[in-house]
Amino acid sequence: MGGRRLLAFWLGAIALALPAHAFPQDHLTAAKEALTAGNKRAAKEALAAAEASFAETDALAPDDVLATFWVYRGLLARMRGRTNQAMDAFREALVVNGEHEWDVSVSDDREIRKIFEALRGEVQGRDELSPGIPEKMGCAVAYVDGSRVRAGDTVRVGRRLAQVQCPHGDVHGVWTSFLEDEPVDWLALCPYPIDTSIEPAVAEESQFGGLDVTFGEPPDRGDDPCIDLLVTPPPVTSTVDADASEEGDASGAGFMARSFGRDSWTTARTLTVGAGGAMVVTGVILHYAVVIPAYDMVEWGRRNPTAITRYQADILTSRFQTRRAAVYSVTAIGAASVATGLLLMRPKSTSLQAGVSPMGFALSGRF
Repeated sequence: MGGRRLLAFWLGAIALALPAHAFPQDHLTAAKEALTAGNKRAAKEALAAAEASFAETDALAPDDVLATFWVYRGLLARMRGRTNQAMDAFREALVVNGEHEWDVSVSDDREIRKIFEALRGEVQGRDELSPGIPEKMGCAVAYVDGSRVRAGDTVRVGRRLAQVQCPHGDVHGVWTSFLEDEPVDWLALCPYPIDTSIEPAVAEESQFGGLDVTFGEPPDRGDDPCIDLLVTPPPVTSTVDADASEEGDASGAGFMARSFGRDSWTTARTLTVGAGGAMVVTGVILHYAVVIPAYDMVEWGRRNPTAITRYQADILTSRFQTRRAAVYSVTAIGAASVATGLLLMRPKSTSLQAGVSPMGFALSGRF
């Protein structure tokens, strides 16, 4: 039994070290269920995961989804007795989407709804500041809270989600307040250089705003000359000779660089391999420190049956078996963790990610 508890503990620890890849809507659904059930802890965890997911997702965030996130933050603050924080969160929701409708399925408290409606007009007078959009963005497109922004535009003060749809269609974002000590380097959000000499077609102002648009679906660019870049793969930086054959690149230095090079070691991969290695080392040390001495005691009892009673012999045997099971479990989990990090968490062309949970090993992501 001790070995099983230890196994469950380490599997849970490894699972916590791995990143979550659910969409923001998935976390918001969990937050809604928690708020409805009055589970403040679960709601807090789900909203924290949603906040991180908004910045990490590779799709533009609709404003209605972002507004929902802030409303849920406000409801959680209200449940925890933090009225000022609740009102601030409601204000953020209305700044993101001034037409956002209250969801009575989450809360039908008329008092809170009155407060929310009273704040709707207040946010219209909130101060504005510049998000710092460069004059030349090339084929990259900037968004703040799901709405497209250009050089010279302003946004209302508050915590905003800044996102860039890069020329090849990939999206990268960051939470920011656009203050002087928190500027956003828009072009640097893209993982590859942007050709700012390209002049994209000038289109009429449109609000992405979540109108019939879902995560993963880029807005229509019409006859924009940048549309050709969406089907062109981004440039890949490689130390391998450009004339090397694909076969040699797949099995030679290029493969090793992609799989085990410095850039392939993400935080999650490093933690997984590091934790696994530490567990293997711990298992080896404990094998010699506790398992072998326990086995020696069992052998001594077998050689001297008249020196100990049957009860004492059973205790020695049980102690040896328990220690061996615990130590072998730690070592096996460590080896599995190292293998997961080295083999399954290598950079791939898909968004698949290896994961470990108390139910076992799995792959998650999108094809």
